[in-house]
Amino acid sequence: MGVRQEDAVQEMLAAWSSNGAIDIDRVVQGFADDARWTLYMPDGPTLVGHDAIRAELERQATYISAIETEIVLVASSDDMVIAERHDRFMRHGRPVERWVAGAFELNAESRITAWRDYFDGLDFARQAGVSPDRLSGLESLDAQPGLDRRPPVPEATDGTGLSMALHAPQGPQQAFVEAFCEAWGDGTPTSRPDVDRIIAMMAPDAEWRLWVPGGPLVEGRQALAAEITRQIAYSGHNRCNTVHAVSNARVVIQERSDWAVLVGRPCPHQMIAIYELDDEGLIVRWREYINMADLDRKRGVKAEVAHVEIIA
Repeated sequence: MGVRQEDAVQEMLAAWSSNGAIDIDRVVQGFADDARWTLYMPDGPTLVGHDAIRAELERQATYISAIETEIVLVASSDDMVIAERHDRFMRHGRPVERWVAGAFELNAESRITAWRDYFDGLDFARQAGVSPDRLSGLESLDAQPGLDRRPPVPEATDGTGLSMALHAPQGPQQAFVEAFCEAWGDGTPTSRPDVDRIIAMMAPDAEWRLWVPGGPLVEGRQALAAEITRQIAYSGHNRCNTVHAVSNARVVIQERSDWAVLVGRPCPHQMIAIYELDDEGLIVRWREYINMADLDRKRGVKAEVAHVEIIA
């Protein structure tokens, strides 16, 4: 566990709600000089360097207020912190409540070198009254100093994996969850989830939230097996690619860039997946932070419609 690293992230996040306003100087101090801040994953704009980060904070301060940030769960290593958050704020006079999982990379001085937020763009767009294609307000800018549109984590292009080094499991908890992910498939056309193996690695009373915050909650082994079997009917080529992972005795959190073919369409998708373990080391709670606006565009089917049509 990286205690210093967690403290650094908590200090930066606390500066967003200092006396009811963003303490811009304090936020910027938490970043390395060449830090990269991706506003949302997978395709949100990335700000590079102190000047660009400061300018973005000043821009957001003109329309965001009453910010409250609660860290719900956190795990870390010597150079990585992943924090699950519950944010509340006013945006252009509208109240917004957002569940987020943020990935933070840190240097040896415990300053943030990269920050990537994962949340459901559809949920945010509904609350904020904006288009899912314009979540930040920077999407229409062709060029701006310190603005980088290259993806910070590459998407998978097929079932063979990623063109980058992937995270090797550190410790038994991470190894267990990585084996759980491997049971979903190896990316080949003929592979399918090993339902029995997956269910055996989950507690009898396990819960699976398909996506946070509004995804269906599946509870208990029988329902879990039925949901996996349901998904097999329209998905294939599944492969989980773990880019980063952090853990402690009871929690494993992965940042992933996965591959699947859904309803016949290639659907690379990036996420943060959170696994809570019980006393026996089995998965008792599992939830995923994924941008459903991005996934809906790729598969051409709205999340809510797909679920209702299939289970009706």
